[in-house]
Amino acid sequence: MRIEFRKITPSDAPFRLETAHYRCEGTFRKLSQKLVEVSFHLDAKSTLVCDRCGESYEAHIDQSQSLRIADGCFEGEDLDVIEVFDHYIDFDAIVSGEIESIRSDYHFCDTCKENEGE
Repeated sequence: MRIEFRKITPSDAPFRLETAHYRCEGTFRKLSQKLVEVSFHLDAKSTLVCDRCGESYEAHIDQSQSLRIADGCFEGEDLDVIEVFDHYIDFDAIVSGEIESIRSDYHFCDTCKENEGE
C-alpha cells in the first residue's frame, strides 16, 4: 500500500496490511507539511538465528511501533525518522524493513535462554 504525502490529513487514518508472513494494523496522520507519524501493531512469524548457538528457529513477533516519516530530508534533532524522496509512503516497505530490523537484532533460542542460568 502506497499513499502520497499530500493526501494525508492531520486526523488519524486507519490502515491494515496482511500477507502470508505478517499482519499489521495501525493509523497514520500528518504532523506537519513534511512529517507523518505511523503507529502500528505488528504480528508476524519469522525465522531468527540464535546468536549463541547459531541455530535457526521460528519466532513470533508481536510488537507495537511508532515511526515518523519525512517527505525529503529531515532537518531536526530526532534521529529516528525515515526519509522518503518520491513523495509517497510505502507501508509494505516500512513493515518489511521493521521485520528485517528485528531479525538483525540479537536473539537467543529457548535452549540457550534456559542454559544461560547454569
